[in-house]
Amino acid sequence: MAVVLCLIHCSMWAGWPSTFKIFLVTWLTGYFTEVLGVNFQFLYGLYYYPDVISGPLLLGVPPMAMLIYFPLGYICFIMGRVVVGGLSTQVTGLRLIGVAIFAALAMTTHDFSNDPFQSTVRGLWVWPNGGAYFGVPLQNFIGWFVLTGFFSIIVGLIANSASAMKYISAPKTPNFYLPAILLYILFELPQMLRPILLDPTPINLAGSGIAMFATTIPAVAALLVLYGQKAPRHDHQ
Repeated sequence: MAVVLCLIHCSMWAGWPSTFKIFLVTWLTGYFTEVLGVNFQFLYGLYYYPDVISGPLLLGVPPMAMLIYFPLGYICFIMGRVVVGGLSTQVTGLRLIGVAIFAALAMTTHDFSNDPFQSTVRGLWVWPNGGAYFGVPLQNFIGWFVLTGFFSIIVGLIANSASAMKYISAPKTPNFYLPAILLYILFELPQMLRPILLDPTPINLAGSGIAMFATTIPAVAALLVLYGQKAPRHDHQ
C-alpha cells in the first residue's frame, strides 16, 4: 500500500517517467547493496535472510521485501526538500547534499527504532555475530546512512531533469506534501506502541523511545517549515 501511495504522489510531483526512474533507483540500489551485503558482507556487515520468512530469495535477498526502500526513501527525500528548500525548483550544490544528508538521517533513525525488533525478535534477518545495539552491529546503521545519502543524490539529480521540472515547477499547496510526512509518522507508530501492544521489553522500550523522541524530529521539522513559513508575522512590542 505504501508503495502504491508513494508512486501516485511522486507522479503528481515529478511526473510518471521520473517516478519510474526514482522507483527503480531506490528499489534496485537497495536490493543490490543487500545482495552484496549478504554475499560479501559489503556495507552492512555479516547477516543473512532465512528461507521463506521474508519471501522468496533471489541471490540470498527477498526482492519483494526490498520494495520498502522506495516509500521510505521517497518520503525521507521529500521531507529533506521541505526543510532544505526546493519543492518547486532545482536543487544543486550544497543544498543537494543537504537534502541527501537529511533524508539519510531520517531513514537511519527509523532503522534504529525498527531493526532490533525485526531481526533479533522476529528473525526476519539474522546477524550471526550479533552487535552492540540489541544484537545489531553499528556498521549496519552506517550502511543505511551511506546508502540513503547515495540514492537521495541520484533522486535529486533525476528531479533536476527537464522532464521532471515540468511537473515540479507547478505551484502546489503545503497540503500536497503533508501525506509524505504523515506516512513517515505512520511508519513509526508500530515502534511507538510495541511496549503497550506487546511487552515492555528493553528492545521494545528502546525502539519506542527512539520512535517518539528521535524519528519525530525530522517530521516535526518538516511540518514547521512547511506550515510555519505561511504563518502571519507578528510584531513584538
